[in-house]
Amino acid sequence: MCPVVLLALILSVILLLLEVTAALSVTFRPSPVKQLKEDEIITVSIELNNSVHKFNSNDYYDLYVGDPSVVEVLGDKTLIVGSNGPLNGTFELRGICLGHSWLQVINKYDANDVSERLAISVIRKTSQLTKIFTISVAVLISMNYINMGCALDMTVVLQVLKRPIAPTIGFVCQYTFMPLIAFLAAKLLFTESYLQLGLFVFGASPGGGASNMWTVLLGGNLNLSITMTFISTLSALFMMPFWLSTLGPNIFEGTTTSVPVPNIFGSLASMTIFLAIGLLFQRFIPKVANICRKILAPVSIAMIIFIIIFGTYANLYMFRMMSWRILLAASVNVWTGFLVGLIAAILFRQSFADQIAIAIETGIQNTGVAIVLLGLSLQQPD
Repeated sequence: MCPVVLLALILSVILLLLEVTAALSVTFRPSPVKQLKEDEIITVSIELNNSVHKFNSNDYYDLYVGDPSVVEVLGDKTLIVGSNGPLNGTFELRGICLGHSWLQVINKYDANDVSERLAISVIRKTSQLTKIFTISVAVLISMNYINMGCALDMTVVLQVLKRPIAPTIGFVCQYTFMPLIAFLAAKLLFTESYLQLGLFVFGASPGGGASNMWTVLLGGNLNLSITMTFISTLSALFMMPFWLSTLGPNIFEGTTTSVPVPNIFGSLASMTIFLAIGLLFQRFIPKVANICRKILAPVSIAMIIFIIIFGTYANLYMFRMMSWRILLAASVNVWTGFLVGLIAAILFRQSFADQIAIAIETGIQNTGVAIVLLGLSLQQPD
């Protein structure tokens, strides 16, 4: 190789190294800023130092926040650095809304003179309103199971279990199609792994939630709906680990997921106890049972209205975080579930009431199980 060419290459490498080392060096403490609560203020210390390129007299540097809807810098956002550098100082950050953001120090007049990013995460502060909503919904749903128990026909339930065609259709739709639909939707619509995981876990969760109430309101088979809810919830103990261990690793790496066994058993116990109370009313206090049967539909309507209104108010922060992808993913998951369950029930020539029950049970998941699992697996704000 020509000595001149070799010398030119060496000089190019040296100049490149000088440019890299001359980049703005900033030290933040703490770094990163993790789990800053909404409305909480934290003081961050900062040190600017450049060992190669000396600061000019009165250099101006801005504190730039990536997402100002998540976190903000309080006070003056411009730093004035003298020619003697380094500069030691502090600034204050205030959490605004649940989410992720970052902060950089950027030269006001030279966009290439920029620091590395300081990662920032903001979490929700404890909300009493959310706690009240969660507890009230759990109590109301449990109490409504008494009404359902009064309307339950154990003879029909036993017939369903002896010839379990409808529960089998529901089980296959719930634990074969729904996880696959959620997995595909997550991969197609999201790039963030935590959003992919959230949708996938939701799709792999058991049926339940408000499915029994919707079945009552739409004229479905309540006996079949309750039977399917019980079977689906019990099956979650082995079906959720199956899907999390097979398709799950394609979404998350290094994240330990654990099925919320106490939550699942709690759902089963609550359902069984309050249904049993309703059955006891049928046996020993038939007049009360008759009243409970009559009020089942209006009480279910009132509960759904309560959940929508109170739930919206208690979780308004979620609307700030919604995007068209999140709305589309949730809609695809639920409505495809309805469609798959309905088509399967029609193909196997189930009655109209059973078609409604199977479709609703397939499309509506027990979100409580999914939320607890994600809460055990991920740190806020993910």
